[in-house]
Amino acid sequence: MQKPAPFPYRAIMLGALLSVLVALYSAYAGLKVGGVYWPMVTTAVVSLAIMRVLGGTDKNEANVMQTAASTGGLLAAGVIFTIPALFMLGLPVSATDILLVSLTGGLLGLLFVYPLRQRMVVEEKLPYADGTAAASIISAGDEGGKQSNVLLSSFGVGAAFAVLKNSFMSTLPISLISIAGGFLIGTRFTLAWFAGAIATLFFVAPYFGAGMAQPLGVGIVIGAALAYFIVSGIPLFLKTAQYYGKAKMGKWGAAAILFLCLVLVYAFDLSLPLALLAAAGAFLMAFIGARITGEMNVDPMEIFALIVLIAAKFLFGFGVLHLVLLAAVVCIAAGIAGDAMQDFKTGFLLGTPPEHQLFAEAAGIITASLVMGILMLSFASVGFGTSEFPAPQAIAVKEIVQSGSISTALLAGVALGFLFTLAAWKMKLGAVAIAFGIGLYVPFSLSLLLFIGGVARHFIDKAKKTEYWRLVAGGVIAGEGLVGAIIVLAAAAKFFGF
Repeated sequence: MQKPAPFPYRAIMLGALLSVLVALYSAYAGLKVGGVYWPMVTTAVVSLAIMRVLGGTDKNEANVMQTAASTGGLLAAGVIFTIPALFMLGLPVSATDILLVSLTGGLLGLLFVYPLRQRMVVEEKLPYADGTAAASIISAGDEGGKQSNVLLSSFGVGAAFAVLKNSFMSTLPISLISIAGGFLIGTRFTLAWFAGAIATLFFVAPYFGAGMAQPLGVGIVIGAALAYFIVSGIPLFLKTAQYYGKAKMGKWGAAAILFLCLVLVYAFDLSLPLALLAAAGAFLMAFIGARITGEMNVDPMEIFALIVLIAAKFLFGFGVLHLVLLAAVVCIAAGIAGDAMQDFKTGFLLGTPPEHQLFAEAAGIITASLVMGILMLSFASVGFGTSEFPAPQAIAVKEIVQSGSISTALLAGVALGFLFTLAAWKMKLGAVAIAFGIGLYVPFSLSLLLFIGGVARHFIDKAKKTEYWRLVAGGVIAGEGLVGAIIVLAAAAKFFGF
């Protein structure tokens, strides 16, 4: 009989600390380029390197560390896609508020998705591409430290650029994060994004005025989100909802969900129906997010947040603050669901006990949540919706919650986005309309840099060097993002009188 694997306390603690760093650089980079990328490959290499330094050779221990570490990226994404809307609207929000939203959304997503591991990962064997890639890296090890050396070198380049930019080029809209992000997004979506920027520059602004670009672009994002949910989300849920009925949550899982609903009620003065709606939205979108992530390696978490936000506003008429908090809980839950299922795929391939990964995921959620409030308040001192932090998804959230009525431009955008997405879906192009809509209203410099990265991806793919440069891109984003976040935190400390 095989001896049970010892509980990986060391790996969970180290991974939880790494989750904080991943959350820092992911939040900074995500606010700049409107997206957070699966950090699994990066954290897998880092975990292997740390294990090697500590003299560890247990691949399951490295996997558990990677599981905890990668959590910070998707939790940060859920926060930055939604919470900046509150700051842009001038509404009061505290670090404690953000902490509670992060914890609630993250833990709800984990609780809702864990019972689906057996069906989606073990029985159906959904691809979960990044989870599979992380398993390959950990399984193969890092002979001679080649991968960790590449990652460390590219991290150094990104970090050095952040220092140089802050010292000598602070007014220039240049960022390696944007180029590396364009590479990771890929040619198709960066081309659609850049097409939106070109449309604003040569058509929307000259003929309708620059002020038309934002409501039109936001409308396209909303319309695309609705169409994407109809053609992809609902069919997936109807097809596979019975899987959840066969899963065993247990009395402790149900009690934990009820407790988190009560946290929403008392922490944010929500009514019980709104708290239950938040939990229901988190459940639905976590479920769909887990499935879509498995099949497409993309977690359209911001789409899910917008869908629930639209339903809550126009069907139930909730207030602005509660709408944004609701969107944040749903967005975070969907992000964590996708991340957890990627991690469970890695663990399944490596034979890691799933309960060890469950604890690791929870630890990463908790530690990353502890820093998100301070981080967002510091970033707010720089300004959201600016050239420094465009925060395109949060702008869409802001436009929805503050609209008393739908403007002609917004309505036209919704129709265009809806039709564009249906056509793209028929051609198997995915949700490119969302990228096009965002390109209409973010700074042109960002779109150009992303496009450069996307073009580079095309030629690198043809040269079959994608995996190498993917690691380089991840390192550059981590380096510039982490140092950039530290610079902002240091400046904010002075701003707040510390």
